[in-house]
Amino acid sequence: MSWWEILLIIRGYRRRGVLQYQLQRITAWASAFSMGNPKGVQPQDFLHLYFDDYKTDGEVISDDEIEEIRRQIEAENAKRSKE
Repeated sequence: MSWWEILLIIRGYRRRGVLQYQLQRITAWASAFSMGNPKGVQPQDFLHLYFDDYKTDGEVISDDEIEEIRRQIEAENAKRSKE
């Protein structure tokens, strides 16, 4: 495997865990909230996670861009299958 493939696999595993991390954060926040009075502290303020920095501002990829990326992937796969 190439190094870039390993990095993409690791990134994929981390992205799969995002919901689990959010659930753990909310659970910890709820436990702390029930034992004290945080006064307006949100779960994001209580425990900052790495993906909180990746806000997209509502930017959505268009269908044309998706098709262009698919064509590039297919071209790369075809090129690699000939090797």
